[in-house]
Amino acid sequence: MTEPTPAKCHCGSSSWARDLDDNRCMCMSCYRPLWMPMETAPKDGTTVLVYGCWPDHPTVPDIAFAYWDEDDQWWAFDGEEMHLSYWMHRPEPPKLD
Repeated sequence: MTEPTPAKCHCGSSSWARDLDDNRCMCMSCYRPLWMPMETAPKDGTTVLVYGCWPDHPTVPDIAFAYWDEDDQWWAFDGEEMHLSYWMHRPEPPKLD
């Protein structure tokens, strides 16, 4: 079984690798985190960023925080159900002095 390929990076590169420290997929050209297909998202309650479209606006993409709800077997977040395409780990928060 082959590993799913992340979405192409904003810089145009399709070269990627996993970060050995936290297992995130990173662009090898600009080192940005990459969006991964939803079928690879963690289903352990971890909050992640998701990318998709709302049913009432199918041509307008959006990003939200979500987590897998084991009891209901769906991606839970505030609002109605979103048609999800990609996910990525939450970025690290800013460092405060």
